[in-house]
Amino acid sequence: MSNHVRSLRVKNLSGCDVPGCQEESYKMMNSYLYMLEQVNPGTKTCVKLDEGSKFKYLFVALGACIEGFAVMRKVIVVDATWLKNGYGGALVFVKAQDPNRHAYPLAFELLDRENDASWTWFFEMLKSVIPDSSELVFMSDRNRILISAIVNMFPQAHHGHCLWHLKKNVKGHACSVKKDIVGHRFMELSRYYTEAEFNSAYDSFKISYPSAYKYVEEHTEKAKWARVFFPRDRYNINTSNIVESMKNVLKEATRWALIPMLDYIIGKISDWFNQRRKDAVAGSIDSKLVPLVENYLHELWPVAQKLRVQELDSYAFEYEITDTEGKMFLASLVGKSCTCKVWDYENFPCLRGLAAYINFTTNVGRRLHIHELGSEYYWSELWAVAYSRTLYVVSDSSSWNVPDYIKEVKIMPPDRIAREGKKRVRS
Repeated sequence: MSNHVRSLRVKNLSGCDVPGCQEESYKMMNSYLYMLEQVNPGTKTCVKLDEGSKFKYLFVALGACIEGFAVMRKVIVVDATWLKNGYGGALVFVKAQDPNRHAYPLAFELLDRENDASWTWFFEMLKSVIPDSSELVFMSDRNRILISAIVNMFPQAHHGHCLWHLKKNVKGHACSVKKDIVGHRFMELSRYYTEAEFNSAYDSFKISYPSAYKYVEEHTEKAKWARVFFPRDRYNINTSNIVESMKNVLKEATRWALIPMLDYIIGKISDWFNQRRKDAVAGSIDSKLVPLVENYLHELWPVAQKLRVQELDSYAFEYEITDTEGKMFLASLVGKSCTCKVWDYENFPCLRGLAAYINFTTNVGRRLHIHELGSEYYWSELWAVAYSRTLYVVSDSSSWNVPDYIKEVKIMPPDRIAREGKKRVRS
């Protein structure tokens, strides 16, 4: 269904034109959410009202998305955008990233405002569909209230700072130099794979940009932003850009009445699922690895073939590899590791690991599939599983079959509130 056709349908959903009929949308919300759960099994929705039955918060996690997250890398990005529908409040997005680096929506919420109570409620709801785990990593800006809620609700999880937000603060503290260059150099610092490389670059950063260095030292924790010090696997994800893209897509819809906006969001997610299901199924037929990793290894293959490889341990399958610059590295096929640390952090073979693999398959004669040397999160068959279910939008209200006890719940619109700024760490 095209966006144009859908926009006409959502205008008729509550019998009114977008972006009006706000009050009608709140009245119909409980019935709409009931129907959403009916057409999408496993979906969890929850509405919180105040003492006067006025709307406060709404949580939606589509069943297909939560089910698919089970085979995804466990890095979650959280961010919010302001609603412009006359009542204020925030629309919060929770997204992961699929192994082919597409944004993967997990849940979203409407808050009357961002404070301790709203963020705590949100993460309570999220925990009901995504259990706490030491494998979980949350990426967000440095909103103290949000971070506190994550720590309280997900004590086993780890938290990283969005590099894009942090870079802006670092640039702001640079003096007598081009700020964009300072921002670029800081982003480079975050991506080093070994402590030796990081320390060398960090010393250079200190000499070249002393005021920015002072800010980084005094106001940040390296373990929150630098790859080499981060305690868990965050793969390639170090910003909230996958959520920023969602904001841009839904920019106009944030002006609409509540139900048309929800309907548009779910319709967009449904479209993404349908398209990526086709890509994932095709990929699982063509290769054992997702296209992103398959293409990466294909490009490295001719270079890896030319590297000098010496077997060190035929039982542990350890190899010494000399690269084109004459530097030596140790790679282990059993440990899925290399002293360059690229393999260790990305969780698929690096150039040296690929050279070791080529040597093994050529000289040992034992068959070993390349996909076995990477995380299963990059296997194309699991990529297909993540998009296996179809997502459905709610039909026109004329076809709804809603029990009376659902329809009888009265939801009043919230008080119109002024827009508030986010509470962030003061720079």
